[in-house]
Amino acid sequence: MDKSIDFFKDKNILVVGLGRTGASVIEKMHGLSRSLVGVDRNPSLHLEDNFEKYKKAERKNIKIFLGSDINQNKKLLNDIDLIIISPGVPNEIPLIKHAEKAEIPIWSELELSWKLMTDVEKRNTIAVTGTNGKTTVVTLIGEILKNYGIGARVCGNIGNPLIDTVCLNGKNKAITSGNDNGPEIRVIEVSSFQLERVYDFKPFIAVILNITSDHVDRHRDMENYIDLKFRLALKQSPDDYTVINADDENINKKLAANNYYKNIKSNLIKYSLNFNKDADIYNRGGDIFYRVCKKNGKIDIRDAYLKGEHNVSNIMACIAAAKLYNVDDESIRATLKNFKPLEHRLEYLGTISQIRCYNDSKSTNPDATVKALSSFDREVTLILGGLDKGMDFSSLIPVLNQKVNSLLLVGESSAKINNMLKNVDHGYRIYRCKTLDEAVKVGFKVTRPGHVLLLSPSCASMDMFKDYKERGERFRRLVMGNKF
Repeated sequence: MDKSIDFFKDKNILVVGLGRTGASVIEKMHGLSRSLVGVDRNPSLHLEDNFEKYKKAERKNIKIFLGSDINQNKKLLNDIDLIIISPGVPNEIPLIKHAEKAEIPIWSELELSWKLMTDVEKRNTIAVTGTNGKTTVVTLIGEILKNYGIGARVCGNIGNPLIDTVCLNGKNKAITSGNDNGPEIRVIEVSSFQLERVYDFKPFIAVILNITSDHVDRHRDMENYIDLKFRLALKQSPDDYTVINADDENINKKLAANNYYKNIKSNLIKYSLNFNKDADIYNRGGDIFYRVCKKNGKIDIRDAYLKGEHNVSNIMACIAAAKLYNVDDESIRATLKNFKPLEHRLEYLGTISQIRCYNDSKSTNPDATVKALSSFDREVTLILGGLDKGMDFSSLIPVLNQKVNSLLLVGESSAKINNMLKNVDHGYRIYRCKTLDEAVKVGFKVTRPGHVLLLSPSCASMDMFKDYKERGERFRRLVMGNKF
């Protein structure tokens, strides 16, 4: 039995949260540990439909407990040796607090997956974190590698848990699935929630895109949030690489504080929108210049579908990762030319009733909305608001004054944002709307022909929708079927 698998054979494991991630953990770990206990506060989960192995297996070593008060039951911790916590589960629930007092190890699924991977698999990893742009970047890196002929799999917080990519053969030995050009590269989207419970996770390439106000309700303050993002790089060795955005204020402050560079043992690669002597990759006049691993060059990005300064930054991060795997310039340029923006990310829906409509439902924090608005002139009717995560919305004030003609506020945060703007001089009209449907109806009435109706909420969606995708799809249906 492989050493990494052997570690689990005498362990009783508790899986907290049985959504996509927790279900994958149960599926993968069945038969590898002494026992599995899964818990979830949703009593309506249809778990028998999710677990093929669970349906077929003898169930004596798997127990599932569901119920709205299940997280209060500390008896579930009896004889438990290890807890795997899903990223959406709050750290403050009694079950986790009791486990911490009992000094029971608590891992994220990311950490568990890392323990199951071989050294070769670990070496071929690119992990991307940041407040905004993660999904675009991991998807684009994956496309660049695949188009060059390198096997790549995009996984992690994007909706495909890392553990689903870990292959275990009949002997319970981790194996690598690759192609003729070498081992498969895992391109992993990593959230701050996942980084709360990692200890040995250390990707070959760590990418930190940006750090702005988000998830303050969970992480308590910005310092904790920034620390979590940097955890992606702190276990790296001198043979690894960390790619950072040299334009980001919070990244620079962290690196400058107490000579934080000493804590990072990996090779730093910096990218910037402007030329400066410290930048290894920078933008000038539609070309991206790079010097990576003693190789210099430039890549023309004028034909890239991705527009806006934030996407130029994203492209530079992708070029850094691609160059570390020796992808040639022409292959990168060809992929950029054909790579279209993802759904719900400043997605152009078309001109409807003479109004240009954009779906940016994935903008769930103020910085994302600031970046979206920077793509337009003063021509925007903006739909803003949703579930507040304890964020500071004041960074929106200058760009609202520059870009917005009408502001439509929706959701739980609408009162907070409206109160913030009461004492601010502005030249746009503010409308309070009870629903997204009402906001779209008002939007079509007040937006001038040729101007823009933009959904870019700056907030999470769960006060009104299941997730940002459901919100974006609802907006799409409303504008496409406009009969207002």
